[in-house]
Amino acid sequence: MRVARRLTGCLFGATGATGLVLCVAGLVGCWVAYSEVVRRADRLFGRADGALAEVGGNLGQAADRLRGAQAELEAARHRESEPAGRSARRALSRKTVEAVGLPATEARDLLVKATDAALVANGLLDALAELPLVERVSVDTDRLKQTSAQLAELSERSAKLAALLAPAAPGADAEIDSESSRATETLGRSIALADAGVEGLELGRQRIANGHARAVGWATGVAIIATVLLLWIAAGQVSLLIHGRILARR
Repeated sequence: MRVARRLTGCLFGATGATGLVLCVAGLVGCWVAYSEVVRRADRLFGRADGALAEVGGNLGQAADRLRGAQAELEAARHRESEPAGRSARRALSRKTVEAVGLPATEARDLLVKATDAALVANGLLDALAELPLVERVSVDTDRLKQTSAQLAELSERSAKLAALLAPAAPGADAEIDSESSRATETLGRSIALADAGVEGLELGRQRIANGHARAVGWATGVAIIATVLLLWIAAGQVSLLIHGRILARR
C-alpha cells in the first residue's frame, strides 16, 4: 500500500512538474508571438500610412504651387482691368502669365509622383483590407488623373493667353478677359481637386490608425486571456505537484 501511494505521488509530482514547465513555456511563447504580431502590424500599417503620407505630401505641395500661380494670375487680371498704360502693363502681364507655366509644370510632376505612390499605397491597403478589423481604404487615382488633366488644360490656356498679350497681337480685350477667366476657373478647379484629395488622404490615414489600434488591441486581449488561462492551469499543476510530494513522503 505504501509503495502504491509513493508511486502515485511520484506520478502526480512528475505530471505537475511537467505541466508547470509546459505552462511556463506557453507563457513565454505567448508573449513572444504577441511581440512578433505587434511588430508585423506596426510594419504593415506603418508602410500603408507612409504611402498615404507621401501621396498627401505631393498633393499638398502641388496645391501650394497652384495657389502661387493663382495669385499671379489674379494680379495679371487686375492689372489688365486698369485703363492707363496699356502697353507697359500688357508686357508685364504677359511675363506673369508665362511664369504661371512653371508652377503648373511642377505641380503636374508632383501629381505624377503622387499617382505612382498611390498605386503602391493601394496595393498595401488591399492587403490590409483582408483583415477583419480594418476598414477598407483606397486612394482615388481617378481624381489624381483628373487633376493632372486640369493642369494640362491650364498650360494650354496660359500659352493662349500669353499669345494674346503679345505686343504683335491685335487688341482683343474681351478675348483676353474671357481667356484669363477660363484659366482662373481651371486653376481653381485644380486647387479644389488637390485640396479634396488631401482631405480624403487625411481621413484614410485616420482610418488606418484606428485599424492599427484595433488590431493591436485585439492581439493584446488574446495574449492576456491566454496568460490568465495558462496561469490558472499552472496553479493546478503546482497543486498537483505539491499533493504528489505529500503522497510520496507519507
